[in-house]
Amino acid sequence: MIILAPASYRRSPGPARRRSVGICPHQLPGSAGLSRRTEDEPMNISKRHCLAVAAATALGLMAVTSHAQTYPTKPIRVIVPSSPGGSPDVMARMITAAMSEELGQPMVVETIPGAAGIIGTDKVAKSPADGYTLLYGFNQVATMNPPLYKKLPYHPERDLAPIGLTLNLSYMWIAPKDFEPNTIDELIRHNRAKPGQVNYASTGPGSAAHLGGLLLERMTGTQMTHVPYRSNTNTDLIAGVVQLKLDPIPASIELVKGGKVKVLAVSSRKRLAVLPDVPSVAETVPGYEIVGWQGIWAPAGTPAAIVQRLNAAMVKVVQMPEMQKRIQERGVEPLGTSPKEMADRINKELGEWTTLLKQANIALD
Repeated sequence: MIILAPASYRRSPGPARRRSVGICPHQLPGSAGLSRRTEDEPMNISKRHCLAVAAATALGLMAVTSHAQTYPTKPIRVIVPSSPGGSPDVMARMITAAMSEELGQPMVVETIPGAAGIIGTDKVAKSPADGYTLLYGFNQVATMNPPLYKKLPYHPERDLAPIGLTLNLSYMWIAPKDFEPNTIDELIRHNRAKPGQVNYASTGPGSAAHLGGLLLERMTGTQMTHVPYRSNTNTDLIAGVVQLKLDPIPASIELVKGGKVKVLAVSSRKRLAVLPDVPSVAETVPGYEIVGWQGIWAPAGTPAAIVQRLNAAMVKVVQMPEMQKRIQERGVEPLGTSPKEMADRINKELGEWTTLLKQANIALD
């Protein structure tokens, strides 16, 4: 057999030495005893390979860093996993419009409703991790869906990178103007007298509105009929097709102010400044509470510099006095947190919902 080798190749005398995989021999600690290349000795193949790998790695890191420093260079797509006109859609458009000015590129909001936020969230989770597809979502997609759905196509901790929380929000039980009960106490008595007669709407099985209705039924020993929708339910609610809905305050506060619907109660433990005369459910049903939040995610693997850039823009926008005023006028609390604070809250609430749903034996396919 004839073996061809470069002219620069020199076989070292003595017994063969084992080579460490992935480590250049000249980089091994304590390698003084190994033969070294003298000034006039050509560089061997192994060392050439190691330096080439190191150079390629450095170039790759430089490319990523350069990309992050120039980000964004084109419009950013923001997916909202709920119906048009809903609370996440309303707040996303308000906040991202201001972020667009801060980032110097348009942020284009697209609503993808369905399956309690799963469809839109999964689309973002499977998007390129380059900062040009983001999720403006709500607590349910990361804290309620994982323990509720047996076949969830995404995993929040694995597939999504938190950018930050934008706001806290409460819900309110709203009904048509001619709905007989005017308070939660009257609703409970009505449900006991006529089990299953009241239809309550939601944006789908497992949504916050659905779970809020289940919780009210369990805590009061009553029965209602759940009617899931794929889109906004307010038209049917006003028309009396459904009689009740647990809705985020930002989504329906204008309907309340315009006298098109009435409010039976709010879902927070205490009354809210935006609706000071409306009692909380907890005043009648101690311990009842449904609160939520909204925030922004990127696909997992998005460069840290891009996440930081987006977080800085979001925090700056949310903390602007004019933006704070606009958010508070809709009955919600502006936040503007770090990615870590968002991740910590998700972990805490995920544990709480996992325990609650397991105890209630509630699961969906």
